[in-house]
Amino acid sequence: MRTGLLFLLLVFGLSCFSAQAEIYRWVDAQGNVMYGDNPPKKEAAKPVALPLLTVADSFAPKQQAQQEEAPKQGQDESEAYSDFKITSPAAEDAVRSNDGAVAVSLSLKPKLKAGDGIVLYLDSKQVAAGESLSFNLTEVERGEHSVFAVLNDAKGNIIQNTEPVKFSVLRHSVLNNQ
Repeated sequence: MRTGLLFLLLVFGLSCFSAQAEIYRWVDAQGNVMYGDNPPKKEAAKPVALPLLTVADSFAPKQQAQQEEAPKQGQDESEAYSDFKITSPAAEDAVRSNDGAVAVSLSLKPKLKAGDGIVLYLDSKQVAAGESLSFNLTEVERGEHSVFAVLNDAKGNIIQNTEPVKFSVLRHSVLNNQ
């Protein structure tokens, strides 16, 4: 009985530790830089120190609370923003751009109020901010990306955010000129 109890405590204790895989960086035979948790030759790969992951995907609870407070403050519901979404690129679009330029367009009704602003995020990183409903991103790398926008008031409080839109950037490769 004592051995069984010790075994259970040992298994439970080991399961409490989080398993964290190391990420490695290496260069393959074609000269491409590769990342992964299982390099072909561990002696040629170098461990990568990853930064703390910050995800800013949705702000719905705060948005819902603000919408519930609006009638209490005597605001007319017609003043509330609606139809805040990304219209371009469309979901799952393939954007062909050899220089990595991507135009992002938004729709918003009614027009943006004085003092309010929009912050644009690409792959969960802030890339643009302003009062415009269109942004031109430059040097976007080849591959799949996600973009979303956040609507802020003059104090920086989040009013609303768009749904994330996934798209791909296709760029010409010099490897295809052979």
